[in-house]
Amino acid sequence: MKNLKILFKGLALAFKNLAPAVRLWTVNLLFSILVAAPLVFLMMRHMSHSFAGERALHKLDIFWLGDFVYRYMNMAPALTGLVLLGVILFLVLSVFLNGGVIGQLILPEDKTSLGDFYYDCGLYFWRFFRLFLLSIPVYLIVVGIFYPLLKAFLELFSHRAPTEWPALIVSNLRLLSLLLLLTITAMFFDYVKIGLAGNGRKKVLKEVWLTLKFLGRRFFRAWGLFLLAGLVFVALTIIYLEVARIMPKDRPQWVLLVFLWQQFYIFCRQWSKVLFFATEIEFMKQNQEPTQSA
Repeated sequence: MKNLKILFKGLALAFKNLAPAVRLWTVNLLFSILVAAPLVFLMMRHMSHSFAGERALHKLDIFWLGDFVYRYMNMAPALTGLVLLGVILFLVLSVFLNGGVIGQLILPEDKTSLGDFYYDCGLYFWRFFRLFLLSIPVYLIVVGIFYPLLKAFLELFSHRAPTEWPALIVSNLRLLSLLLLLTITAMFFDYVKIGLAGNGRKKVLKEVWLTLKFLGRRFFRAWGLFLLAGLVFVALTIIYLEVARIMPKDRPQWVLLVFLWQQFYIFCRQWSKVLFFATEIEFMKQNQEPTQSA
């Protein structure tokens, strides 16, 4: 029951602070346009001289795709480099924006302007960036060591099975176990970010240790709350998919409506990020411990 109360408080806080979600959506839209524009320009340039390319506008044509790949295969290294650069810049941008979101949620009444938002982005960026660098090997360990061990353990139950059902169940459990491991890791680093911003500490390793102690005493409650917030995101995704499924895709007059619906879902994803932080902040407030100075 406590987690439900915290979830409702987090929902209220997230609805009250829609501005961070709007700013996240705006920045992500502009970034996506900048990254996608060169590739779209290249494809449209190729399509304008190809009958197969015109058909690809309506349905993917394997012959046009092969022609496109053959024609621009020499550009593959450059395009790969641009994609990797785009991914890296997006991750760094996400680290930068997290500071503004958390800063506004911690003191929602005092920080409402766009200037305050970007001030917090810059204020917490280097702390969050050091934490981001620290998180990379942690995620690699989770995916490369913990998950294979858990996968091997689950597969013990499918060996010598008389039917295919145990193997099917184990296959689904493997995917579920990976998702759960990733949620635990993401939750942990969320709390470290909130601790760095809320307590004003700059030492990342010290905050990691304090967060380990904080979550160690109340892990299942914190994780349960994180999963509850995740269910809100899952519900939003199901609603989006159901509405998108019934929308006509072959009528020009519906193109704008489909685009707007897609953008609304992207906004909901950004709002879900705000919701996760909001519930975690409320959880920390209700389990506040004496803080130590940085």
